[in-house]
Amino acid sequence: MLVVKIGAVYFVLVFAVGWVLGPIRELWVIPRFGRPAGVLFEAPIMLAAIIAAARWVVRHYFVDYSLETRVSIGLVALGLLFIAEITGIWWIRDMSISDYFATFDTLTGGVFLLLLLLFAAMPMLVERRGN
Repeated sequence: MLVVKIGAVYFVLVFAVGWVLGPIRELWVIPRFGRPAGVLFEAPIMLAAIIAAARWVVRHYFVDYSLETRVSIGLVALGLLFIAEITGIWWIRDMSISDYFATFDTLTGGVFLLLLLLFAAMPMLVERRGN
């Protein structure tokens, strides 16, 4: 049960950063520079947030080094992110799920997909303690 809690905390930390950056990207960057520039502007910031959040939860909750535990944390967080994404595209963007998955065929979708994979994997990749 602790793995679910840690995965949920990890999700909330990263999602909060995306919640702040999303409107900046959609309302300011994309209208001025286009969607690819907007996503490329946001991607390094989100990657930094993913790394920082994964490090924090692994250290704060003293997560052991077992592959099973760390994979489970990443999968719980990814599952929660998919629920949030599907809800958002349906409710806020009024987009079908098939239209949403079609966006993964673009450069911006590829960058987003890479960030999703890194988000799921990051609890396995970070160290538990600092040097």
